[in-house]
Amino acid sequence: MLSSKRLENILAKKLKVNSGQVLPTLKRGDVARYFPSSDERIIEYDIDAMVFEERSPFQKIQILHSKTLGNMLVLDELQNIAESDLIYTETLMCRGTENYEDKEICILGGGDGALLYELLKENPKYVVMLEIDELVMQACNKYLNTICGGVLEKRNGKNYDIIVGDCVQYMKKYISEHRKFDYVFGDLTDIPISGTPVGEIWDFIRTILESSFKILKSDGKFLTHGNGTACTESLELFEDQLRTLRPKVKFTTSKAFVPSFMEEWQFYQVSLA
Repeated sequence: MLSSKRLENILAKKLKVNSGQVLPTLKRGDVARYFPSSDERIIEYDIDAMVFEERSPFQKIQILHSKTLGNMLVLDELQNIAESDLIYTETLMCRGTENYEDKEICILGGGDGALLYELLKENPKYVVMLEIDELVMQACNKYLNTICGGVLEKRNGKNYDIIVGDCVQYMKKYISEHRKFDYVFGDLTDIPISGTPVGEIWDFIRTILESSFKILKSDGKFLTHGNGTACTESLELFEDQLRTLRPKVKFTTSKAFVPSFMEEWQFYQVSLA
């Protein structure tokens, strides 16, 4: 007795049918499970529950549960970080390469608390985190506690402060006060996918870069994430922006496969030339 698959193959051969790839049916339901990769491919996640959903004055905030990745923070329909993603934070901070002991550090963004939590393990002198969205921190403190520990429970500790506000405005304040840091982390928006470096997000990126080097010590470093390594054109545009900075800077890159992104991500380490 012929199996259905074998029969299908015999008929296809006789009829000279070379069919294309058959894709699985998109699953419908109350819980979102499809999100884009950095280069706008659609990725299906094994999400089985909506843990949190609310809209702040700044963005739509969701925390979804994945069977394999744990709880995931999604902002404006873009995957940000999950319980599986320690490698993301460790690559961003160059753990094992950079020495943060007794250093002064400024984090721009970082509302999920993961970077602050990991940096505090390195015995820094002081860390200030500038995050605009209070609701993101509240949600992550409750539902992503495995990646942020207890650092989001209160807005200051013995060697850190969390300031709720616009990081650009606070950097302007630090510039006017001649305040300097050993490290500045850009844990903000991803590099946009675009053919030219124009538009609101690119203007914001340039402002962040220029302001960061005004609050860095002469031997300080600016560390940031870029985008997926598949987005070569956008990464090249970002590197072009680095090359136009004055005074001149030099940069290195590192890469890591981030589990919840399901792709390799590129990170930058920038210092004065």
